[in-house]
Amino acid sequence: MPLLGASGAALYAGTCTGHGTGTGSSHHPGLGGGVLPGPPCPLPSGYDPRVVPQSVAAMNATTLWPPTPQLPLTPLGALRNVVINGILPIVDLDLLTPHPTPTIHTVTVVMPIPNSPPCTDTKPVGAYWCTLGPVAGREAPTGHPRKALATSKSVWINGRRAARFGDPLGDGTPAFPCNSFISGCSPNVFIGN
Repeated sequence: MPLLGASGAALYAGTCTGHGTGTGSSHHPGLGGGVLPGPPCPLPSGYDPRVVPQSVAAMNATTLWPPTPQLPLTPLGALRNVVINGILPIVDLDLLTPHPTPTIHTVTVVMPIPNSPPCTDTKPVGAYWCTLGPVAGREAPTGHPRKALATSKSVWINGRRAARFGDPLGDGTPAFPCNSFISGCSPNVFIGN
């Protein structure tokens, strides 16, 4: 979402845009692959280690990361001496609190049983368990990391480029996979390219 011209200065206020369109689905069978082979059947829980996580970009079709407050990951008080409209601005490479998802998926296991119908069991599972991330290959229960990537080339705050409305909060890598953009910004302070 590259911006041309001036946009509102990004602030630690409001929320990000959020991303994803889904409201849950079957992950196995589904985006994660076929049904899980048994045993065990029934599953003790949907948080089975055989659940195959997919990238945030792929999971956007089945999962929703709703707009989330734009808050710094750690306190910034002593690190900043610039305020805009009485609020600290967001600058390039600032880390924000994680982006959680409330979405629930399901996983199904099927296990053949000799001389009987197969055992089939379906369990709910949090979308984070189905999403690639930095915690043992999965997204953390608290969500994926967000990092501001300022697009302004000419405005600097405390030696770092100032972020603005519409700047991304991730770079698509496993470390920073967020697909949201900054939407909390100043109504009267604008930053150009």
